[in-house]
Amino acid sequence: MAITEQLRQLIKNKYTTALENKDVLFVEADSTKVVDKKTGMKYVVSFTPSLKSKPERADAEKDKIDPFAKLEPELTVLEDVTGNGRYKLVLNKFPVVPEHSLLVTNAFEHQMASLTPEDLITSYEIISKLNINDNGDRHMVFYNSGPLSGSSQDHKHLQIMKIPDGLTTLQDSLCNGRDHYIPTPREEPLQNDKVAFAHFAIPLPTDSTEIDEDLLTISYFSLLQRALTFFQDWLEEKPELADKRSYNVIMTQEWLCVIPRSSTQAKSLQIGFNATGYTGFVLVKEQSVFEKINQDPSLLNKVLLECGFPSTAGQKTTEYNY
Repeated sequence: MAITEQLRQLIKNKYTTALENKDVLFVEADSTKVVDKKTGMKYVVSFTPSLKSKPERADAEKDKIDPFAKLEPELTVLEDVTGNGRYKLVLNKFPVVPEHSLLVTNAFEHQMASLTPEDLITSYEIISKLNINDNGDRHMVFYNSGPLSGSSQDHKHLQIMKIPDGLTTLQDSLCNGRDHYIPTPREEPLQNDKVAFAHFAIPLPTDSTEIDEDLLTISYFSLLQRALTFFQDWLEEKPELADKRSYNVIMTQEWLCVIPRSSTQAKSLQIGFNATGYTGFVLVKEQSVFEKINQDPSLLNKVLLECGFPSTAGQKTTEYNY
């Protein structure tokens, strides 16, 4: 696998042109930083009414639209990312931050499929390349899998974006200073016991030369196995989840995290989440919701739980039963 060293510049150039030609629809968001004093969780909350233009999953399913089926030259950064024809890298037409990109399988694969070793190492290598910069920028890659995860398209794609300036993610706080390990029934993944929603995180090795397909794959499946256990445990109470197993995967160079999901939208506040909300980067389409969150940041802990499952921090399992 050989990903070009010029990747960052290629994305920047393509994005600048696409923005000028209005091929991407980005409007600078009104963002605020808030802290939930009850949990200590920090958030960047962005008011992004432009996302109302983004197609919803229901619309895509109804119209049988696959926007990734055909190459769009105006959005395509690389037609062949790794030289084997498996992936293309394209700009997100509805970016939430500048240069927001998508790693898409060229052949159709389903968004409910597990990530493969190649998916994991390719996305890790991409963010590693993007993190080589003079600004100290950090990037994350995330995968919204399943209809309740916040995904809007069924064609397999991972999203790549810069972490907002000044955001210390939930996972950063959990994993900072911790050594990498593979979770077992005796050593659970990391969770913040003050946060209401389940989130399974582990630190990755600080030495990138230790990271390969095998390590990422074992790490990912150990977290995924723990997350999918929720669906088995909750089927009696929520049988509708049987064929809608959904979760978010988030990775930086420093950590890996999986979040089981029970809903796309929190009805109590009329706000939806994909993976970014579970890092502390919250996107809000309605002014009234934006104002409520700024007045009471603790609302976010409640609505993130509404779209996920209760935390199991401090609970020990004898075995993974999924």
